[in-house]
Amino acid sequence: MSLQLNIIYEFGHYRLDVAEHQLLRGGEAVPLQPKIFDLLCVLVEHQGHLLEKDELMQLVWPDVIVTEANLANNVSILRKTLCANGERFVETVPKSGYRFIVPVRQWEKPNSTRIKLDDSPGEQTPNIIHQRNRFGWWRWRKAMVIMLVILLLVGVVVTISYALGYMPD
Repeated sequence: MSLQLNIIYEFGHYRLDVAEHQLLRGGEAVPLQPKIFDLLCVLVEHQGHLLEKDELMQLVWPDVIVTEANLANNVSILRKTLCANGERFVETVPKSGYRFIVPVRQWEKPNSTRIKLDDSPGEQTPNIIHQRNRFGWWRWRKAMVIMLVILLLVGVVVTISYALGYMPD
């Protein structure tokens, strides 16, 4: 199975170049924070379909625990960025999730690069966000190791304090 990296999405007055990590409005670059860009990519990839909040958080932040408030804040920033002419791009489905509601045209740049992925029976093509975050689990593992070291140090300090008589019986 292979994954297209040089895909261009067009919607409204915008052009989204996934490989170049760039959003253009009328030929002008629109600055986006990395996670806002990832959120836009996921919404555009699933245009017209409801993405439940949990699913959306897993796609954009696969190795990080985030709250619904964080998701809502990022959607709000995205809406403000896209809302140049009063157009609505992202619909909120109360208590469920979000839907990208503008028609999207998709095309591939000439001479596109393909990434070869493992061919597994029944495996679906992963989206581009997962390819960019493939080493994200290292951050999670590093945080867990740091937490374990801190807990170990606290345990050692408490044990020594108790042994030396600084702690009440």
